[in-house]
Amino acid sequence: MLTNLDRRYHQLVLHDPVWYDHLPYVPFPPHWPVFTPKDKLAEWFESYARLLELNVWTSTTLTDAKWDDEKRQWTVTLVRQKASGETETRTLHPRHIIQATGHSGEMKMPSIKGMDSFKGSRLCHSSQFKGAQNLAEDGQTKRRAIVVGCCNSGHDIAQDFYEHGYEVTLVQRSSTYVMSSKNGIDVLLGGLYEEGGPETEDADLLFMSIPNAMLKRMHQDATAEISKRDASLLKGLESAGFKLDDGPDDAGFFMKYFQRGGGYYIDVGCSQLIIDGKIKIKQGQEIAEVKPNGLLFKDGEMLEADELIFATGYENMRGTARKIFGDDLAERVKDVWGFDEEGELRTMWR
Repeated sequence: MLTNLDRRYHQLVLHDPVWYDHLPYVPFPPHWPVFTPKDKLAEWFESYARLLELNVWTSTTLTDAKWDDEKRQWTVTLVRQKASGETETRTLHPRHIIQATGHSGEMKMPSIKGMDSFKGSRLCHSSQFKGAQNLAEDGQTKRRAIVVGCCNSGHDIAQDFYEHGYEVTLVQRSSTYVMSSKNGIDVLLGGLYEEGGPETEDADLLFMSIPNAMLKRMHQDATAEISKRDASLLKGLESAGFKLDDGPDDAGFFMKYFQRGGGYYIDVGCSQLIIDGKIKIKQGQEIAEVKPNGLLFKDGEMLEADELIFATGYENMRGTARKIFGDDLAERVKDVWGFDEEGELRTMWR
């Protein structure tokens, strides 16, 4: 687990406060930081597995999975690399398999004319971004980066580039819901998930007991309150050419998260860099072509870059099910996340 998270960029932290993220049976200790850094979280997962004596197999690949309708069981083939370096193949026959790969699926990487022609040092998806170079240590004085995508990952990566001395442009093709971390968390989670709040089990029960239609109506008022508290921040972003929205039906962050799984930024500092002009914005234009030295947009503008990062999101989790379990099973399950015809989250906890 530590190795997997170690592949992500150094500044990655959880955007949820610690009181929202407790695991069963062993909660985070009182001294834990409000926003958990990735490496600290990985170490916690490893310690958690040891303390609860969980039978965790890492470095294991599911190579085949078949469901028997008559026997009502799976036949699963796993290839596992042990700590010794030895590889073994195991066949198991469980009655249930839980796919806990996150509600997002495979990375969504656009296919744009000229991508193979780029001569810069890096072109990748945000999930493959390991961090900006330290220009001072590398003896460089100038480096240009373009980040395509304006949600959490895009902002975090743009801020990382800026703090390492890059000239940065953030490409925003549509609109983004933005709230400051402090005001958003105070309004949305205050009274439930906060220091001195109720036990996590009670907070979860209260939060999840609200019908989603009612929750949306409540969050329309909450979104208006957050916008009022963030008024100067939002005005500054609009003045900088950044396009804002208030989420589906003006219901803000949670409804965007539940319906899209993205389309928002919880501000932890990047918005002020945009307002101050330290990170530039290219808004409302699609990319026409990737050139050897940057991006050509459909309005004819050319932006030069040494590095291109596409923070363009992820496919549906159903795609991961298809990759792991094959086409037959993927066709039998529904898309994951977003609301179904009954107003409930699709395929979750069913």
